[in-house]
Amino acid sequence: MHLFMRTFEFSMRGSLFTHPHPILPATIHWMNPAALYLASGDSLYPGAVLLLSAAIPSPSVQNRGLRVLRGLATWLGFALIVMASPPVSGWVAAVFLVAFALWLITADRLRAGVFWARMRSASAATMILWLLVVPVSELLHRRMPRVEGKSSDHLVVIGDSFSAGIDSQTPAWPALFQHQTNVAVQNLSRPGAGVVEARAQASRVDAKATLILIEIGGNDLLAGMSSAEFGEALNSLLASLSTPEHTLVMFELPLLPHKIGFGQMQRRLSAKYGVFLIPRHFFTSVLSGTDATSDGLHLSDLGARRMATLVERALLLPPAPAPVKLDREVSLFSPRSALSACAKAAEQHCKTISASAMHPTTIKTRFIFPAPSLWF
Repeated sequence: MHLFMRTFEFSMRGSLFTHPHPILPATIHWMNPAALYLASGDSLYPGAVLLLSAAIPSPSVQNRGLRVLRGLATWLGFALIVMASPPVSGWVAAVFLVAFALWLITADRLRAGVFWARMRSASAATMILWLLVVPVSELLHRRMPRVEGKSSDHLVVIGDSFSAGIDSQTPAWPALFQHQTNVAVQNLSRPGAGVVEARAQASRVDAKATLILIEIGGNDLLAGMSSAEFGEALNSLLASLSTPEHTLVMFELPLLPHKIGFGQMQRRLSAKYGVFLIPRHFFTSVLSGTDATSDGLHLSDLGARRMATLVERALLLPPAPAPVKLDREVSLFSPRSALSACAKAAEQHCKTISASAMHPTTIKTRFIFPAPSLWF
């Protein structure tokens, strides 16, 4: 498993969000789908199902084939849960590991006495309870948050090269978002930035800004920063941005088993400062597919468009102007009044188009969930 994690980390590392040379459009790479699947946390659920199927049946199964299947389900389920890296607290993770270890140890000692039989039952019950409660609680963290805040006429982005881009020929997703939505974007992202460098970006946030999107931490996670250092730097960043005027939205980082502390820090500080946290499986979904990245990590044109669409769906944009309705006094038997009503409708329509052209789109106070197909 350690070797797999090192391979997985190498596949995610890419160039540490920096690249010395431009990426040509023809240079398209894809990221390992298995690595993305595990980093998204999706494997927690099949892992829980497999381990439940092994823990619930009677421990005294005599059929050799069933015992082999049970062993496979046990270890495959355990591996999928560990690799899913749910950022639960330390004591919750410890309960699972201890219960699993006792459940395995007591499997061959059931005939040794009542004590071991009771230990087996207690450890199995604890593990089953954990496998039911934790996946359900994690399911609540997988929903796109319902972001709410003050109205804003533009979006501020703080981030690394994932948002800044590394290729002048491929527009970064904030530019595509601005083009798609007509919402002005102040993109402060810089290639190679970590959470410490993000403080400098935060100092340049427009004084009139109210909506700030944070996409940071990937370089810190892959460069070997400790979770304690990351938490201290992230706390400083969020403290500098957290004001009654600001609505903060942050992307959750894809996680590795030995980097769960990063996810724990993100969730803890998001709760502390009222930050809306976008679940990591949305982030990894942007990277999936053969044409989503230019070098296995940085976004291609398709990936940038996916990211822009994801952010657009995560934030509520104003609805299109309502269709102009004809005057209720229009009569089918009065051509003059009908023509007059049509003239009024045409005039109103022209005013609507003119107003839309003169004024940029405003992000309203209320935000919405993404399309249902993106929830899970």
